[in-house]
Order: sequence, then structure tokens, then C-alpha cells
Amino acid sequence: MTSYHGGKQKMGKDIAEVIVNNIKNMCIEGYCEPFCGMLGVYNNVHNLLNNKLDCYIDYQAGDINESLILMWKRCQKGWIPPKSCTEEYYNKLKKTKRPSAVKGFIGHQYSFGGQYFKGYRALYKNKENYEKASIQVSNIAKQLKDVKFKSGKYNIFSNLKNYVIYCDPPYSRGNYYFDESHNRRIFNHIDFWNWCLKMSEKNIVFVSEYSCPIKDKRIKLIYNKKVKLTGSTPSERKRFEKLYMIG
Repeated sequence: MTSYHGGKQKMGKDIAEVIVNNIKNMCIEGYCEPFCGMLGVYNNVHNLLNNKLDCYIDYQAGDINESLILMWKRCQKGWIPPKSCTEEYYNKLKKTKRPSAVKGFIGHQYSFGGQYFKGYRALYKNKENYEKASIQVSNIAKQLKDVKFKSGKYNIFSNLKNYVIYCDPPYSRGNYYFDESHNRRIFNHIDFWNWCLKMSEKNIVFVSEYSCPIKDKRIKLIYNKKVKLTGSTPSERKRFEKLYMIG
């Protein structure tokens, strides 16, 4: 299984099924994830939509981490990510400011908790896990060859119309994300939710979060599941993963 901070690898199939089951009675022109990450949900939605709809779907995906996007683009062309990485090479990539596909893969897969270059963990994890991650990323990219990847903030998709948009932003509990230089950046949740409301005028928007910071009758809770968090204090080890629908 791939590693990614806040990723949906474990529950991606469940979320995908809820999304697809809630897009009835709409002429869909495309599907987009502005926070695509390791495609834990995307891969499942892609399969479900292709089986459900007998028409062309435009698939788009984006992420603010340029190296991650370069990784997916290169894997779409047949590149297989490294199945091993020394601590020396890990630290070398960490120091470079130049984005690259290999940096996108190693920065997440070889770091604690999938947090971008936040500590080399290969000394403490079975080697086979890295080999499996390499193969899995490669296989996912092959299945998603029709996806158009772009790097940038979520609002680069502001011109979409008649799309299903699924967002998995930095959660309010953490309130941050990692930039290309692996530094923490604060995420403005109010601006993001207002963008989602605006986008819902011409699209159907879904958002994963623990809670919604604004009140609006257009925002509906459609999925709620208790999940166990790793690395938390005893009182915070369980939270309710929620999926909201706007539109």
C-alpha cells in the first residue's frame, strides 16, 4: 500500500462508491480531484464511472506538490519508481529545490507517515513494502492514462462546468500542508469552502473532512464513519471521517 499524509488508501473504495451513488440525474462531462495525492479515491471512482456511464468522461487531477504531479505524469509513460533508497540519497533529494518525479515518490513513500520528507523511515520498515509501493504506483498510473494532471492550487480548476469534483483538502484538525520545499503551510479553510460553494453552482462537489466550518443549506453530510488515527493521543485516536456533498 502506498503512503501519503492524510491519504485515503484504506477507505478509498467506500468513499468512491458513495460519490458515484450520489451523482444521479446529472449530465456529467468530467471528474476532477484538485487534491489528488496518491489517488486513493480517484482510482476507484475512475473504475466505477467507466462501468456506470456509457459516454466520454474528461478526467482531471491536480495537486500543489509539483513533484507528485511529475511522478504521476512520468509513471503514465511507463516509469517505475525506485524500489530502494539510501538515507544519503533521501537527504540529497530533501535539500534540492528542483521538483522531479523521483522526489515526489521518495519524499512520500520513504518518509514517516507519508509526510513529505519528514524523516527517513526505511531503516524501520520492511523492504518489501517499498517494492510493493513502487509496483502499485506504476500500476495505478497505467490504469489512469487518460487522466490529465496539473500542478497548482485547487482554484486552477475554477473554470470547470458539469463536473463531479472531489476534494480531500488539508483537514482543519491539522490545518497545514507541505509545500515543494517540504515546509508546513497554513491552509485557509473558509476560502476553500466558499470556493466549493461557488463551484457547486455548475458542478457537484464532494469534500472529505472531520467537520464543516461554515453553515449553508447546500452542504449535506452524506457519509460518516469512525476511523482510528495513528500517532495520536489516546483521547484523539478515533475520529469521524465525513463526506459532504454540495450541489
